[in-house]
Amino acid sequence: MNKVFISGSVGANPRVSYTPKGQKIVMFPMMVEEGGFSIDVIFASGPSAGPSASDAAAGIGRRILVAGTLTKTKTESRDMLKVRASKILPMEE
Repeated sequence: MNKVFISGSVGANPRVSYTPKGQKIVMFPMMVEEGGFSIDVIFASGPSAGPSASDAAAGIGRRILVAGTLTKTKTESRDMLKVRASKILPMEE
């Protein structure tokens, strides 16, 4: 089973793109305070996700909880871990 729950804050304004079929893809780095690292979050909204999931990531510094799966991407110099989010929830301050 590959399921993770990570809390942190939005590290930069989310980048939004669309697939050829019109699916919205939201990508942003999330800063994780415990451990002092950043991890890229990728969220693909589906018909059941609703607009609130990607809206939760709006705003640099906003605290969020991300549920999803870890994925590994290989670059020329190293392997990178990313979170493919299934849910993004805002956290109360």
